[in-house]
Amino acid sequence: MKIVVAGGTGFVGRYICRALLDSGHEVTVLSRRGSTSDISQLAGANAMKGDVIDPATLRGRLDGADAVVGAVTFPNYPAEVPRKNKTFDRYDRQGTENLLAEAERAEVAHYVYISGASADPDSPVVWYRAKGRAEEAIKASGLKYSILRPSWAYGPEDKSLNRFVQIARFSPVVPRIGVRRQEIQPVYIEDIATAVARIFERGAWQKTYEIGGPDVMSMDAVIRTMLKVTGMHRLILPIPVLLPKLATAPLTLLPSPLMTPAGIEFAIQDGLVDISALEADLDVHPVPLEEGLSNYLGAA
Repeated sequence: MKIVVAGGTGFVGRYICRALLDSGHEVTVLSRRGSTSDISQLAGANAMKGDVIDPATLRGRLDGADAVVGAVTFPNYPAEVPRKNKTFDRYDRQGTENLLAEAERAEVAHYVYISGASADPDSPVVWYRAKGRAEEAIKASGLKYSILRPSWAYGPEDKSLNRFVQIARFSPVVPRIGVRRQEIQPVYIEDIATAVARIFERGAWQKTYEIGGPDVMSMDAVIRTMLKVTGMHRLILPIPVLLPKLATAPLTLLPSPLMTPAGIEFAIQDGLVDISALEADLDVHPVPLEEGLSNYLGAA
């Protein structure tokens, strides 16, 4: 198949591209810059310029494609900057609608969307709502679709779990935001990529799949597992949510803040999924966190 991957230069998108290339598909990465240097790790892929928030840049970009994979994340994730139009809604909902409209015009047959755990068009939470409304638009289209909802993704280049690794390597204490138990199912990035490749391989269309690790874990358990794999011994220190929210509040004045109070709230959300359909239909069995981490983290 000729597959265009929007967001193929991002953390999740790159692994999806590699899995599709390894499966024998012809892959084109659609990104804002469209530079071949951005896909230097994806030998065999093509680069094409197009921005999902600017419909004019998408015109004609999907002509001749058999399928589209939407794996776009807004540039300042997870910290929204509404005055700069850097929001979940603009990139997840509107960006998907723009890409979907061009796919329909170009008569693309298939669409795979990388959504997220707890996506819900009626959610009061902006990130869940944006993903949920994107899903609604896809389901209402005339394309054969498949939706993948990952829990907390981790891997060699992720910006979440690796932050804990970096802190642990120079500090005797690893801070963890929040005092309540946060429940997630960390999912190895390779498993997400495999799931997308299997969707195409098995023709698993008109489906929504959730994907996460096999174990429901607290964030403390996640950090302890990381410490075990890296051979480090550190104290985990819970930090009341109010403190980082107060600390990041002034950052909202910056053009591209690294974090905001809303971003802090995003970071402490649960991420629970049901992987039974994924295992039954796609024969994808996500690895436990310790196994996934051992694939790329040696002793510190």
